[in-house]
Amino acid sequence: MRDICSPTCAAEATRNVRRGGVLVYRVYALTAAIAVSVIVAMMILPRFVGSPRYLEPQAALVQNMVDRYSTRTPTELAERVAHLAARVKGRLTLFDPHQHVMGSTIAPPLDPPTADELETLKTEKWSVARYRIVVRSDDGSMIGLYLPDHSGFPWSFVIPLGIGVLLIVGVATTWFTRLLVRPLSDLAEAARQFGSGNTKARAALHRDDELGEVGRAFDDMADRTSALISSQRQLMADVSHELRTPLARIRVALELAAEDPVAAKDVLSDVGVDLDEIDQLIADILTTARLDADVTSIHRSPIEVGELAENAISRFEARHPGRKLQQKLDGTERSIECDPALLRRALDNLLDNAAKYSDAPVMLQIIPNGKAVTFAVVDTGIGMSADDLERAGTPFWRSDVSRTRKTGGVGLGLALARRIARAHGGDVILTSKKGEGTTARLEIPYAEGAL
Repeated sequence: MRDICSPTCAAEATRNVRRGGVLVYRVYALTAAIAVSVIVAMMILPRFVGSPRYLEPQAALVQNMVDRYSTRTPTELAERVAHLAARVKGRLTLFDPHQHVMGSTIAPPLDPPTADELETLKTEKWSVARYRIVVRSDDGSMIGLYLPDHSGFPWSFVIPLGIGVLLIVGVATTWFTRLLVRPLSDLAEAARQFGSGNTKARAALHRDDELGEVGRAFDDMADRTSALISSQRQLMADVSHELRTPLARIRVALELAAEDPVAAKDVLSDVGVDLDEIDQLIADILTTARLDADVTSIHRSPIEVGELAENAISRFEARHPGRKLQQKLDGTERSIECDPALLRRALDNLLDNAAKYSDAPVMLQIIPNGKAVTFAVVDTGIGMSADDLERAGTPFWRSDVSRTRKTGGVGLGLALARRIARAHGGDVILTSKKGEGTTARLEIPYAEGAL
């Protein structure tokens, strides 16, 4: 896949980069709205300070003061009221029980309390309404009417405060959004480049937070996708290589048969083998694709373990004449529920792999293990390194890239065997060591009720 980005793709990338700035404004708008809401609450709250609920503490103070003033002589009371007029934050007028003015901090004095307020004072020490407090002394000899001043709204304080808050919010939002947008922009750019064909594009977000985790997940996805694309490319080359030789032999046999049928007898005898090889390759590719897509239904039927083993041994000897297959078979009389054709193919692939990578004898073991049976294929060939063992079973991957006829193939044998095993509720487990050989264990559950 080439690194190609059309003019349309480039224009879209430019628009996406511009849209990245929109997030800054959106975060700022949200934060600014919260800040403005707080400021508005600060503006509205003082309006409720004049309500009865908030005036009760002041009412208690005024009542206490009136109670003390009620014991003063008229002269002392006049001096106290005159002295209080310079300090009180409001207007205060004192009345006797008959609503005659006894003293006032303002002129003219306030109007007497209302009938409802006087009725309340018969049982309570004060009556509170919005910005209006009426109290009586404990002995009932004096009534005080106090109107606290309306505090003007402090615009000179709130406006600079609001501007300062908005500026701080703007700076904090810009810093935070840039901290957030930059890695997102890098991730988006990597995704665009990867989508346009640059399979080497990575986000490379070296962070310890959630954004770093997203970046690492993207890079891991890109690595896997890139490896799959590379494997698919290799598949085309491998399939071409695997088909070229048998097709060439078939072509030669047909040409010889057309010219001299008698001379072509020896060559034509191998055509069937070549066709079987081609058929096996195509069947492996199709079966792997179908199992991956989960569109192949597994048609299970009971079959004895021994019968599967005998069929596998017969095909191994036919495909590899002269090769010795050692056998160690136990529990062959028990049955398993499986698709016999698929399971035979899985065993054939494991045995063929062992024969390809080992000139030494290959061993087939059948090991009963509780509710499952294990078909173990053991060879003492070249083995695999730890890295190769980790990648073994990946479709189209081969540890040997020499492309010789001896180790040819497209890397589907083990992958297909593993998919078949997992479709039956089992698995293929590999153990290997470089230079010492490989053991492949195909585990399949027994049929329920099998003895």
